[in-house]
Amino acid sequence: MDLNDLKYIEEKLGRKPNDVEIGMFENLWSEHCSYRSTKHILRTFGKTIKENQNIVVGPGDDAALIKIDEKNDLCVAMAMESHNHPSYIDPYNGAATGVGGIVRDIISMNAKPIALMDALRFGDINGKEQDKVRWLVEGVVEGIGDYGNRIGVPTVGGECEFDKSYDYNNLVNVVCIGLVKEKDIITGKAKEPNLSLILVGSTGRDGIGGASFASKDLTSESEEDRPSVQIGDAFTEKCLIDATLEACKTGKIKAMKDLGAAGITSSCSEMCYSGGVGAELYLENVILREEGMTPYEIMVSESQERMLLAVEEGSEEEVIKIFEKYELPASVIGKTTDTKNLVAKMNGKTIVDLPLELLCEATPIYREEKDSILETPDNKDEIPQPDDLNDILLRLLKSPNINSKEWIYERYDHEVQIRTVVKPGKDSAVLRLIESYPKGLALTTDCNPTYCKLNPYIGSVNLVCESVRNLATVGAKPIGMLDNLNFGNPERPERMYQIKKCVEGIADCAEFFNIPVVGGNVSLYNETIIDGKDYPINPTPTICIVGTIEDVEKVPSVFNKVKEGDILIITNETKDEMGGSEYYKYIHNIDKGIIPRADLEKEKIIYSTVADLINEGLINEASDCSRGGLAVAISKMCINNNIGAELDLTEYNKNNLRDDILLFSETSGRIILAISEENKDKVIGALGENAYIIGKIGGSSLKIINNNKEIVNIDIEKMKKGYKNAFSEMMGEM
Repeated sequence: MDLNDLKYIEEKLGRKPNDVEIGMFENLWSEHCSYRSTKHILRTFGKTIKENQNIVVGPGDDAALIKIDEKNDLCVAMAMESHNHPSYIDPYNGAATGVGGIVRDIISMNAKPIALMDALRFGDINGKEQDKVRWLVEGVVEGIGDYGNRIGVPTVGGECEFDKSYDYNNLVNVVCIGLVKEKDIITGKAKEPNLSLILVGSTGRDGIGGASFASKDLTSESEEDRPSVQIGDAFTEKCLIDATLEACKTGKIKAMKDLGAAGITSSCSEMCYSGGVGAELYLENVILREEGMTPYEIMVSESQERMLLAVEEGSEEEVIKIFEKYELPASVIGKTTDTKNLVAKMNGKTIVDLPLELLCEATPIYREEKDSILETPDNKDEIPQPDDLNDILLRLLKSPNINSKEWIYERYDHEVQIRTVVKPGKDSAVLRLIESYPKGLALTTDCNPTYCKLNPYIGSVNLVCESVRNLATVGAKPIGMLDNLNFGNPERPERMYQIKKCVEGIADCAEFFNIPVVGGNVSLYNETIIDGKDYPINPTPTICIVGTIEDVEKVPSVFNKVKEGDILIITNETKDEMGGSEYYKYIHNIDKGIIPRADLEKEKIIYSTVADLINEGLINEASDCSRGGLAVAISKMCINNNIGAELDLTEYNKNNLRDDILLFSETSGRIILAISEENKDKVIGALGENAYIIGKIGGSSLKIINNNKEIVNIDIEKMKKGYKNAFSEMMGEM
């Protein structure tokens, strides 16, 4: 906290804040908690929220809630959070506590957590920091798997990307989804005085200063910040989930917050400020697991597996007994008041007395921006077409950003709760809402940081299009979006430009598709200084979109199977749009060009039509065509279905593209469909001019013809071996 902030606080208080109060301001006014540099930009998302979107609880609470099923009174709870800095310093505990924190966001709405997704980004796994990158991957994956598996919440999907920009700042973004009946919702707003505040869980010294730690650049000395990383206990979290949901059935809990960044300071102040009340705390009642903790340590500790409940006066014993049954410590640590101040006392002595408005409303910072678009036209003469496209395709299938991540998701229990219909490894995960009930949920998480580096606005538009496209491949219609905005140091004008343009791109495209942005997280200062040199991450605005499916029995490749003789159709044409492509980056080591432009009107029609066709049971398989282009998409379809295909792209290639461009361009709006012969007329009739027949399923190899010449012919088993084994081989070299 700088001197200007201290002077402002002193002026508003009419006195000097004491050391405990300064520590509280330092944490709550940090970028991690207050979004001081971005709050004015985030308001752009407000335009995506309309009256017809069934939003029950929108942005601002621990999780958003959207009504998804009138018949069963069901709402989906959704939240997304980052745990980036801690996961770089201590990958196992950083990732595990990231999972624990986002799960508590869901249960704080009285929702049962039903699924997790993770979006992971690491440095170059084959680069100069490869040993540390592999150590980070191992720790993060183990942390996510151990914690999620032990609490009984399936990890059903996600993504994992590698790039040298993450060499010194890996990213761990986690999504949690839950279900709750609308009548049972509890929010994080305490709206009346004289409610008793019960703290569940014990408080220690782990995680102290975590919020402020997450709001600064890392340096070569950041290992010293290891005490800022919290330590998780999955068994305790499982007990906390069950106990909290049971306690809510008493009807006596009026508000709940989980204890995350800044601990009691943030949970209590946010709960009371948002509800228009104040609080009085008695710190001697906080159950400690370490002796001699100071009031400051108690107020900002980020010990895990804790919840703050506001309960009806007189019901304290009833509620506490439920937690004691699960062997969870719980105590009354205060009450709500009508003062709109946060007062904390220790053995009768007032330690803190602050107006909540001042504590919770950090002064905004309007930072300088500088155009940082890096797109430049590429010169095809400098990029000769390879002679052997079989070799290029095989290399791409083995590349770190395309190859199978079974090594990761096989460590996750994605079957627990027996809801999972489409498992990890596909474009979207699919869950049943209720056993023997047709309606389902689809989840996807996406980002293309290379695109966003070259053009933040257009890259973010492409990002939303890809997510909607992923949902369309399982017949889902989007209902809500979360964002996790990961960027470098906002004090650098180029980074602020990236943030603003990425937000604008996401908001504009979300508004076009009528998808409300209902929550999210901002993670800044993902930038490391080594020997005076800055190493920022690429702009990484990761999103998660949730969609609904009317009948999970119609989901392609699960209940409708690909078979010999199926016709292959691609939606949309392929253009010469190679900028930021995996082909340029991985094969030619080129990180430039003009990235693809989305035709939103056309793509909206395509995605809606494909989803409708799937819900009519007319599609046997659907695969998003994005990273790696058409050749990679059809290869993955063949590998996943263990069958070959023969494509003739001669007529489809109306733009007369070079063979490698035709195969590996990443033009937006393309989905590859496998359909039965008898459904051809219906499918083509529905898609109209957006449908192109390109081949048939069959055989044991992938053959691709262009201009009446065979340009690819690879045995499926050979492709599968490279695609499936490449990542484990990379990790096995540790």
